[in-house]
Amino acid sequence: MEKMKIFIVCFSALIISAMQVSAQEHGDKPFDREAFTAKRNAYITEQIGLTATEASVFIPLDNELMQKKFEVGRECHRLERELKKKDGKTEEEYNKLLKCREEMKEKRDKLDKEYLEKFKRVLSAEQIVKYQSADRAFFDEFVRDRKK
Repeated sequence: MEKMKIFIVCFSALIISAMQVSAQEHGDKPFDREAFTAKRNAYITEQIGLTATEASVFIPLDNELMQKKFEVGRECHRLERELKKKDGKTEEEYNKLLKCREEMKEKRDKLDKEYLEKFKRVLSAEQIVKYQSADRAFFDEFVRDRKK
């Protein structure tokens, strides 16, 4: 089981390294969702100390949650991009974006609550707390790296 965990981490790191070399060769730094997800999964697995069995159940659930949150936020991100590009923005347009953000937050909070119950079926409370901390730490690190 531990060999499977090590294999997952090593394989993910190998894929990420290959993608980073490819991006560097092209002189750009595009967002690669698959590489991000693989790196995040390896980081979460390591930080929580998941066994291969736990990872095989938890990681797909976590990826599913991330995808649903992404989809919930898609419309607001589109509105925000359009508003940034537009000249002569109106109060009504800003209010529409604020309403969208409020609804997005409510939907994401609902998803977090729903998936917390699913996570509890797979992980201990301690592991869930470690997951939440690792998730925040990974995102903070990712943002710092992207700014470089």
